[in-house]
Amino acid sequence: MRREKRKVPPGRRQGEGRIQCGHSVPSARGKRSGGLAPATGNGGRTGRRYQELPAKKKKAGGIFRKAAKAILALPAAALGAAAGTIAFGVMDYLYEPEFFRPGRKPRPSREMAPGEAWLEPAMVRAGEGKQTVKLHFRCGPGGISEDGGIKIAFCRLIDFGDKGVRPTFLYADGWGSKQNRYPRLPNYYSCELRTAGKARLEVASQGYFPLRGAVRFLGREFLRRCGVKLERLDVFYLYLELRKIRIRVRGERLSEGDEIVITMGDRSKGSGGWSSPAHPSRVDVAVEVDERATGIYRLIADCPALEAVGGKAVSLQPVLSSCDGDGRARLLVRAVDAKGEVDPTFTGEVQLLPAEGMNAPYRVEFRPEDRGVVAVPCEMNHPGVYRVGAVGEGLAGESNPVTVGGDLRLYWGDLHAHTALCDGCMEPGAFYRESRDVLGLDFAAITTHDTMDLFEPSGREEEWELAKRLQAEYNQPGRFVTLLGYEWSDHKWGHRGVYYAPEEKDPQLFSWVDAESDTPAKLEALLAERDALVIPHHTAWRRIFIALFNWLKFLRMRVPEAYTWWSPENEQQRLVEIYSMHGSSESYDGPFPITHGDPRGWFPRFLRDDRSRPGFGNYVQEALASGLRLGIIAGSDRHDYAVDERFHPIDIYPRGLTAIWADELTPQSLWRALWNRRVYGTTGARMVLEFYADGLPMGTECFCAGSPRLQGRILGTARLRSAELLRHDERGYTVAWTASGAAEASFDFTDGDLRGDGFFYLRVEQEDGHCAWSSPIWIVRPVSRP
Repeated sequence: MRREKRKVPPGRRQGEGRIQCGHSVPSARGKRSGGLAPATGNGGRTGRRYQELPAKKKKAGGIFRKAAKAILALPAAALGAAAGTIAFGVMDYLYEPEFFRPGRKPRPSREMAPGEAWLEPAMVRAGEGKQTVKLHFRCGPGGISEDGGIKIAFCRLIDFGDKGVRPTFLYADGWGSKQNRYPRLPNYYSCELRTAGKARLEVASQGYFPLRGAVRFLGREFLRRCGVKLERLDVFYLYLELRKIRIRVRGERLSEGDEIVITMGDRSKGSGGWSSPAHPSRVDVAVEVDERATGIYRLIADCPALEAVGGKAVSLQPVLSSCDGDGRARLLVRAVDAKGEVDPTFTGEVQLLPAEGMNAPYRVEFRPEDRGVVAVPCEMNHPGVYRVGAVGEGLAGESNPVTVGGDLRLYWGDLHAHTALCDGCMEPGAFYRESRDVLGLDFAAITTHDTMDLFEPSGREEEWELAKRLQAEYNQPGRFVTLLGYEWSDHKWGHRGVYYAPEEKDPQLFSWVDAESDTPAKLEALLAERDALVIPHHTAWRRIFIALFNWLKFLRMRVPEAYTWWSPENEQQRLVEIYSMHGSSESYDGPFPITHGDPRGWFPRFLRDDRSRPGFGNYVQEALASGLRLGIIAGSDRHDYAVDERFHPIDIYPRGLTAIWADELTPQSLWRALWNRRVYGTTGARMVLEFYADGLPMGTECFCAGSPRLQGRILGTARLRSAELLRHDERGYTVAWTASGAAEASFDFTDGDLRGDGFFYLRVEQEDGHCAWSSPIWIVRPVSRP
């Protein structure tokens, strides 16, 4: 029988959606698309029945498949990008291997090239936005041959004495990353030649970051890791080389007197200028000349320096030193801005108001060469408390208090500072000069990071020798004392300062990078044979902080969970740095928490809290309660970074200071006081803390069978918000005495509430926010014999 061909309804293709016996029959297209699925139950003549899948299930299945493909594609793409980058770096390095010949820092040199350079202007105000600065270079005798040239680096020039000068990479100086590719974008610079001849300049193209150099570095490191015998590169020296402005002379030679002018922050084509530091800084402009086209560049004799200085003075800050045995002292008067930074442009007459019984000038004159700081001698004739006032041109200020009388004198200093020998910004000799002549400190120490070997494998031995030479050179007993130390900077076991006694004959830098000293136990064993002090610091900073902005911080990781203290039996761990510019490690809820500020801009808020949680033994209160006998100091941990703290919230608090009660200003006397824990720390305010138990000073162990007599006095630099004498015994921490209101307070009482052994220490907070912590006094009960 011939079957008739049925017509397909309009809009439907042949074989699609046919209806037989009341049941829908799937088409081939329907099976592929997954639009229909078999249904359960008896389906009539065909024995099968189909129903449509829900639209949500179809959509979800597609999303999951796409997500799975994307997840699998991400690591593949990352792997491909990494492989491509390394391959390009390898080929690029092999194509131009001479680019990496300077694998080590050059030796310091006294060989100088002809020529002179100066800046216009050489000084700007920090925090005043974008600037335009011109660098002028004038050719010296003989000029510069064709194909010769100059190189310019913004860096730090470190003076190695008789050995010469060496440029060093400078961290976070605050100036923007210079470039000459995009005239309308920030930090653009241009070059101009002023000559009567036909020479021209060929300036190397420079972007914001040396991407090609970074790729070459990756390729070279890949080859080295694969076993190719290549010298380890000095990364920061290499970066300094990549960021130099490179100018070649073409056409004909330059004559003596011809000038090259480089305009940093050239605004003529739309750029907004050169980003300037948010805080005061000093940058050396290293000008190197290849005047004979030999490929050898040498520094000119006098390289200029670019300074970003403090703002206009708004107050005067007198700093009064302790007197010597004859009653003579030194008064330093500083003109400072709202942030406490010196205004070097301040000039004029200032009237002094010395306390009764004190001989001092009644007027001082600030001259331009004084750069905002004037020092005058003074004399204190009788026992008592002395202060000095200063008034001039609408400015005023009062000095710190100084006590006269008694066997001990109070000396102020900073034992924790970093210079351009590691990741700081100051020249090391300049740090000592500033500490002595500008800050009015009595002692100081440079504590170079030992971990710099990871980034700068060359030149470290000569830098340690320089640190020792400078410590000896600036050590002037009776005027200014320097101590030798460094920082053992392991991020896993915790940071600690290592300081050598003045009599130590073999002070060595035992680095965490070396296998012989890469754990606290190994360091302890090496130092056991030497006369040294080991001082832990920022013990509460326990998150992963190998990178400044580590995105894993939100995991609240601790490696390890607690700071690795040495045992109570170790005699060299006698002190702890309770405070620095990172914050306070006294307790979890105390002032100045190590949270690295209140960052704005792109910095995520969940990354700000770097404190360890309480209960792991990281905090000083926990360490003292566990039985450790630790005296209290504070330091600056200064690096002098000049960048905006909103985007780099590391050093945000005032610089801490250590106060030492000693009998004279000599290295031996200060060392004895540190060893005996006659010390306390402040957040920078020079308030006087006196604390005794049964006549014994802070830091001692007092053997007392009865109730100890506690005496003390506080001479603040502002009104006291809270002054507390904390007691710790078998009940934990309690308050034995408290005061507030006035700028001075004292106590004298017998504490009959102490239960068993315990200790006391002073904690002070002023209305201006400054704090101080004294070393404890431990009360030890005699052991009763049966």
